[in-house]
Amino acid sequence: MIFKRFLHKQGRKYFRLRVESCVETILDLDQRLGDGRIKPEIVEQFRRLRDSLQYVTDDSVDEKDINRIEEATNHLLQEMKQWVGDENLTTFHEGTAH
Repeated sequence: MIFKRFLHKQGRKYFRLRVESCVETILDLDQRLGDGRIKPEIVEQFRRLRDSLQYVTDDSVDEKDINRIEEATNHLLQEMKQWVGDENLTTFHEGTAH
């Protein structure tokens, strides 16, 4: 029983990292595209979310919430790709793609 509880907690420890990844992706994209390409109100909300994530525990986040955030991030990226075009987007890092 203890092992099962440990596995459950191990799976949850990545929830906050997944949200942080989404937030940083949007903020990086905004920086690369330049001011005004993403609505300033949206960018400000992501900055506030990033600042408040330090107070979030993995136990307080639900998988459904994470999935919605990831879907919204992917949706925004797809919209930006259509708007900007493939030729204007470059990779964000030199590392291995996941």
